[in-house]
Amino acid sequence: MFEKVAGVISTKDLHYLETQLREDESMQEAFHAIEITFGHEDLERLKDDEDWADLLSVIKTRPRTAPTHRFGKYTMAAVLAGLLVSAAGLYFLTNHKPAPPLAAVTAAEPPQVVLQLADSKTVLLSDKTTNIRLGDVQLHNAADQLTFNSPNNFSVYGGQHTLIVPVAKSYRVTLSDGTAVWLNADTRLQFPFSFNGSSREITLLSGEAYIEVAPDAGQPFIVHTPNSTVQVLGTAFNINAYNPKQVRLSLVSGSVKMNTHGAAVVVKPGMEAVCTAPGSLYTQSFDEKTVLSWKAGKHFFDKASLSDICLILYRHMGIKAVIDNSLQGRDIHFNGMVDKHKPIQEFMDDVKNTTGVDYYFDGQGILHLR
Repeated sequence: MFEKVAGVISTKDLHYLETQLREDESMQEAFHAIEITFGHEDLERLKDDEDWADLLSVIKTRPRTAPTHRFGKYTMAAVLAGLLVSAAGLYFLTNHKPAPPLAAVTAAEPPQVVLQLADSKTVLLSDKTTNIRLGDVQLHNAADQLTFNSPNNFSVYGGQHTLIVPVAKSYRVTLSDGTAVWLNADTRLQFPFSFNGSSREITLLSGEAYIEVAPDAGQPFIVHTPNSTVQVLGTAFNINAYNPKQVRLSLVSGSVKMNTHGAAVVVKPGMEAVCTAPGSLYTQSFDEKTVLSWKAGKHFFDKASLSDICLILYRHMGIKAVIDNSLQGRDIHFNGMVDKHKPIQEFMDDVKNTTGVDYYFDGQGILHLR
């Protein structure tokens, strides 16, 4: 888990980790805790520190298979991750000066978009990077958008590459066939630099994307998601895979076919297909304004719990929020909208006026609901 956050994980270990994260919620929670606590830059600047090197040596020599235990191997992995986070947290407390308090109305500077190449090398797509040469491939990064030029037959950087969009960011990538993909915050998309086979295939590993597929009847477009596959010829649709156990495909135009372990359904515009488990599919209508609002930096809440609000504020705005003990166990729900381009106080005042839930920021810039 730490190797993935640091961007030094091998391809084999990455595939193994992503498989475990899709299958076990305790692993997901442990990895989420690590992502919140550390970023790529945190681990990079500690590489030469002796105390931190001791902790990294524990990580790098971890057993590939957990020992037999009555709680199960996945729980053991989650416990190990928790211990590592605690140890690393103690390191920060005892060896570093505390960071100055964040402004109450401003989220911490979010990490940058990262392109992880098929050979596990990483390219930081910061606001300052523009043109990047990768062998025969030329990347262009500007205004939160990635485009690239690649010859049909190139010898370097083939395979599937992963675009990682962090929390509080959104990004767009134009694929080699002209297909445009908008990526929501906390999203991972896998794609090649060139489609050379009989089909054009990408994988939404997690998160949410809006896709406008370039028509090509001779080369069908296929999107893989957790537990399902989407086949299209030319269309526009939104696909939400934040929860791998409930993948939603909302069709704006055209026609798509969603498959999952033998079950299949053809989706028409204005309808969405929902895959709740391998082999389980159903369709229903959807509100386009609500589903696509994230492209404009908005999120609509419908009977959202306080936990849902905390999750969305962190994912879309990078604001860490917690629920104080005084509200624990209370059944409180909220209907409304948050706009990431407006001050967070405006949204929290709406929450307060509607539900009676008050709020404050502590000295570390963490938002508390009370």
